[in-house]
Amino acid sequence: MNLNWSDVNWIFEPEGSLRDIYIKNVRAEDWIVLIDHLNQNYNIRYGPSIENKSINKIDKEYILKYFIDETAEMETKSASIFIDKIMINLHFFSDEEIEFDIDPKEINSNSDLEIIIEFMNDMSQILNKEAILTGEGESDYPLIAVDYGNKKIVLVTKEWM
Repeated sequence: MNLNWSDVNWIFEPEGSLRDIYIKNVRAEDWIVLIDHLNQNYNIRYGPSIENKSINKIDKEYILKYFIDETAEMETKSASIFIDKIMINLHFFSDEEIEFDIDPKEINSNSDLEIIIEFMNDMSQILNKEAILTGEGESDYPLIAVDYGNKKIVLVTKEWM
């Protein structure tokens, strides 16, 4: 892919908020595929990072139980995915939407951007759904959209805004 960092670097200008990657309209089956894929193909840290008690695999059974727990007594967990120097956090906020976040301070070059696009493309491919990158909490305003099935990658330039 031929990306022009100067056209999209504004997306990653640090201003105090994170960038989110969303995959919408998911079901439990999608979460199973996602967790299995991440556990098999990525460097993962799951659970609390205090005193190195985290593990390197996401506990799929725990997450699926968490989504249907009505007691609100289960502990919220998250996972971190490490690709080179970039950390992508996965949150288990909703069983209907997958949400990752990244710190824009970690995206500083064309090669960093390519890592994010490749990750989004991988998620889109395994789930057969579009992956979008947005400002923090702005899931209705994609800045980057990747749809593997439709062979689509759209990056919003500042002029489009």
